[in-house]
Amino acid sequence: MLALVMMLMVLALAGAGMMFVGVRGLLTRRVTVYSGKWLLALVAICFLPQFMNGLKLLGQVPSLAVINLIMYPGLVLVFWFITKGYIFFGVSEELVNDALKSAFGRMGLKHEQLLGSVKLEDGGIFQISIQDWVGTMQLKPKNPAAKARTKELVAALSEHFSASTAGIRFLPYWIYTFCGGLLLATLLFMSLLVLNSLGRKAPPPAEQLKEAVTAAPPGRGASL
Repeated sequence: MLALVMMLMVLALAGAGMMFVGVRGLLTRRVTVYSGKWLLALVAICFLPQFMNGLKLLGQVPSLAVINLIMYPGLVLVFWFITKGYIFFGVSEELVNDALKSAFGRMGLKHEQLLGSVKLEDGGIFQISIQDWVGTMQLKPKNPAAKARTKELVAALSEHFSASTAGIRFLPYWIYTFCGGLLLATLLFMSLLVLNSLGRKAPPPAEQLKEAVTAAPPGRGASL
């Protein structure tokens, strides 16, 4: 029962989170930005049932339980490295280039744009990963000098993107809306199944005996 409750909670949180990202982008029709910590939290929640299942199997199948318990923190650690920084939705390579020039101009910093990164005059280096076809970008500080300027850069980029809706990529918003809606629909379907199964409780013993006598052949019914 606990595993089922955990699964329903995961579906609810993951579906609501994805729907929020998708619907917000479609309604605002602008580039949106999120800290990678939110994505890490979503991943941790999605794999939480596996961890709980590992705890449940400790007394039954210790070897399988240990595998599940080790995999969970391992996955969270991997995604902690992957999701560092900030993620932008609805961007294109052209939009990002213009936004970086505008943001660094406002910050009064000279920069050099390299392949997959940006180097600042103070030695700070940002990793820029653009998935142009799907409309997302990840911004990661690669050293302490960049980390100190991350919030300022993200604020400047957000201000630039909020001023214009031209060239926005809506594909990531549609993908997140569809996936979130699918998860919430699955949640609704599973909840209805659970409620239906709970509604089918076994009748009391007296009613069971009465039903058995009613359904029995005439001869057996008379003997009873």
